[in-house]
Amino acid sequence: MRRIFIYVTLFLTACGGGGGGSAPDKDTIVTASTAPPPPQSEPGYTISGVLTGLNSIRDIELKVNDQSLLVKSDGNFSFNNKLQTGTEYEVEVERESARQDCEITNEKGTIDLENISNVRVVCEDEKNLSLFSLDTLNKIRLTMTLEEWSALVLDTSRSNYSIRNASGPAGFALSSWTHSEVYRQADFDFIDDEGMVVESIEKVAFKMQGNTSRQFPVDDSAEVAGTGQSIPQRFSFSIKFDEEFEDDESVYSCIESNGNPAAVDNDSCFKIVGQDIPEYKEADGREFRDFEKLRFRYNRDDPTYQREVLAHEILNQIGVPTARATHISIEFVITGKDDQTLFNQSLPQTYDMGVFIMVEQIDKPFLKSYFDKNGYLFKVGVGNLSGLDVVDEDCIPYEDSEQFFNNDFCIIGVEKSDPESREEWLGTENYQDPDFVNSAINKEGNAGNISQFVPYQPSYDLKTKKKSLKEARAELISFAKFVQTYPTPEQLATRFDVEGFIKAQAAEIVLGAVDHYVRVANNYYLYFNEPSNKWVYIPTDFDFTLIDIPSINCEIEPDHRLCNTGFLNFNKAFRDIIQTRAFPTNEPESLSGYPDWAGRPLYPTGIPLLWTLIFSNTTNQNLLYQEIQSILDNQFDWFGSIGPTLDSRDKRIRSSILSTEASLGGLLTTCELVYNSEEIAGNESLFCDKTKASIKRFIEEHSAVLQEEINLKSN
Repeated sequence: MRRIFIYVTLFLTACGGGGGGSAPDKDTIVTASTAPPPPQSEPGYTISGVLTGLNSIRDIELKVNDQSLLVKSDGNFSFNNKLQTGTEYEVEVERESARQDCEITNEKGTIDLENISNVRVVCEDEKNLSLFSLDTLNKIRLTMTLEEWSALVLDTSRSNYSIRNASGPAGFALSSWTHSEVYRQADFDFIDDEGMVVESIEKVAFKMQGNTSRQFPVDDSAEVAGTGQSIPQRFSFSIKFDEEFEDDESVYSCIESNGNPAAVDNDSCFKIVGQDIPEYKEADGREFRDFEKLRFRYNRDDPTYQREVLAHEILNQIGVPTARATHISIEFVITGKDDQTLFNQSLPQTYDMGVFIMVEQIDKPFLKSYFDKNGYLFKVGVGNLSGLDVVDEDCIPYEDSEQFFNNDFCIIGVEKSDPESREEWLGTENYQDPDFVNSAINKEGNAGNISQFVPYQPSYDLKTKKKSLKEARAELISFAKFVQTYPTPEQLATRFDVEGFIKAQAAEIVLGAVDHYVRVANNYYLYFNEPSNKWVYIPTDFDFTLIDIPSINCEIEPDHRLCNTGFLNFNKAFRDIIQTRAFPTNEPESLSGYPDWAGRPLYPTGIPLLWTLIFSNTTNQNLLYQEIQSILDNQFDWFGSIGPTLDSRDKRIRSSILSTEASLGGLLTTCELVYNSEEIAGNESLFCDKTKASIKRFIEEHSAVLQEEINLKSN
């Protein structure tokens, strides 16, 4: 009950009559000799409790009524503002910690003359954490019909866009010879390390993925040579669990005279029908262990199969927002009718595709898990926020245009990889003409038949909230314009997660992950975190890490292929990583022998503005050194940690690697894909590239170079 205090002040004066008592002498005045005390307010009462189970990635934000509180570690917490008796309260999780689910008990009630101290917050890791366990080797089996497997082969071959893309010349030959993102259908089984089928999902979607790492799904070299049969070839792919197959999956099909998809027998059609898939509405909203999509990458550039998983492990340990990754065994089963064959053999056929790297998809579920909030997420390919194109508000929005090619299309947009129909692909005049449709589209250059449609590949590709593209584009343009005003690091920190960027750069430097923002302007996301009103840097794709090969002296070997790549500086950008320091020395590289992290860009795309701005003062440089030192001390110890870990993992996956029945393939150097555990810590004379450093030597020597730099700067 609320207490009410009533103060009464009585003033008595001589009034010469009347009243209920005798009057004093007229010389006498009676009044209060002392003023009453001021009103006393209620002291108020606190809300407090105990938090347990919080991980070290990020704090949790709690809220009671209109108060917010950030809690960074396990233990007692207390809200600052006190509440009055009779006030109703409810403690809520405003923002969960990263990758955790937190529950509150004793969270609501009414204040009644005492402090509240029994609120309990318990955080637990998400249930899907076990899927990315680094202590087991699970298996995924995809079972598909012969028609679906064959359609994948056809889509891969027919989606050639080596002439150009929607905004200009085509990219590398390794990435433009095939570009299909058409989904094919299969049944999915998740099998644990004891061989038990734990979960099955029918009619999932899968498609080939990758840029320069794409491989044709069939290796027919033995059949062509007359020494054996064709077999499937390892390739990177993704699985989507909520795909409803609403698009036309027969878009790349060859046709008969009436315009219907047909099995045409020529070098472009392979007697394969590119079939459409019936819609499957039951997949709407479907997830596998809270994931809508998962990626599977073969071991490009890494005969050890260890580098990418180790890089993701370290990044997650230090709290960089990026995907989780682990090893997984993959099996393909291809089914068919009694009279059908594949590679001149009856069906069904089962192929052990070997060990892949399973990688978490950075998408809406990732953002909800890590940041507790969806928002604008751009995947960036060859873009670093410099230049005029990224701030061009007068560019032509691809989504509003009826054109298929224009140099002035916006470089901020939503990628369109494939045409929606055969008519859109080849044009109204050609899409029903068998002679045109069944030819080698785009493969003979401008002298042959070319497609009307070409892929739109914006440098800044919006991956979430695509219906809000215009708003997302405006938000990114605004940020890019701000960055191009060269704000101070303090000003930049009001709109960009500077501390997170410094931590990510420290990890990339230590790991030698050169194929990212600073050197290649590639393999990262920009995410707009609306609650903080800041953009966040999220690195991705760590297949090229912990690798060092000496650069070529082009004065001595002027004809070497790496010395003749035009404006692309492959020879410098991807080499000499062991000797690379964070910042330049006082001497030029030619004298010091130490390259610096930002000193060897691959593309002439302008300076990496975020790096340049953030490290323009010594405070942030010192913060970078602190982060590097922390990684060297806690995550980069070969004998105490990494060496034993890699040895254990190698033993776990070795037999599965050696039992692989699929072709390794290899568009570059096949031996770089052949399993070789010697590259972990062994004899470098046994490597495919004998100038390449083992993981052990990379860690030991690169650590020494960085430690020397830190010591010199601290003196």
